[in-house]
Amino acid sequence: MVKVKVIIFMLFAGFALFAGHVFSQWTNYHNFDGICLDCHLVEPAPGDGPGTLLADESELCLDCHESAREFSHPVDMVPVNAVVPSNFPLDWQGRVTCVTCHPAHQQGYGMYRLRVNAIGEGFCIMCHSDIEAELHKVSIGSAHIGSTLESGINIGEFGTVLDDLSIRCLACHDGEFGVDSLSGNKAITSDTGMMHNIQAIGLSHPIGMNYFEMKRKYMGALRGVNELPPGIKLFAGVVGCGTCHNPYSHVDQELSMSNEGSALCLGCHVK
Repeated sequence: MVKVKVIIFMLFAGFALFAGHVFSQWTNYHNFDGICLDCHLVEPAPGDGPGTLLADESELCLDCHESAREFSHPVDMVPVNAVVPSNFPLDWQGRVTCVTCHPAHQQGYGMYRLRVNAIGEGFCIMCHSDIEAELHKVSIGSAHIGSTLESGINIGEFGTVLDDLSIRCLACHDGEFGVDSLSGNKAITSDTGMMHNIQAIGLSHPIGMNYFEMKRKYMGALRGVNELPPGIKLFAGVVGCGTCHNPYSHVDQELSMSNEGSALCLGCHVK
């Protein structure tokens, strides 16, 4: 009995130490003590403004948050269609930066350290209030979806592995609501999984297949992964909606790159 109590005590003690470590990481968000000059030209005095920075605010953030470069809300640009609330500060040139949404030094709300107590679509509409005009930006519900390139893989409703972004896309582009994409209309099962809309290639490219397996199966038909243009992304090796589309893109049809001369198609297909 004593041994059991000792074991239970050790388990609780271990959990307490682990929890203390985790939550200390949570509360010590951006502890810049002693490293002010990593970002500032001159160390600011308490209560002073940031002074001169060594680089643009967003570039300083990206030194550590490298993954935010992929599939993220654009930064260092002047907002044109969105009306930015006063509690979302722009930089001295009136541009949106990382600290527009995330306070650099102070605690923010929730796990993403946001400036207001909102998350997902509720946060997006703070600036993107014209939902009809900016439906894609709002419906994504996240300013940073690059993590789905390597992780966040879920089981899609069609019985195959799809990334989070594709699942969000298919919530509307199901052949009923988003009729420009017949994703749910026609599908066949192959040895590499479900390929959505394989018989309607003129309207919607199939998604959900493993690019590596397809390249092996159809030798010479697809380019090597290292040869793909930077705009074309695979989600843990799987083709998804975000392979050809980017919700933050300014290219027509929100393509990940221009398809002039079939450049997007030929980015993967040899011919």
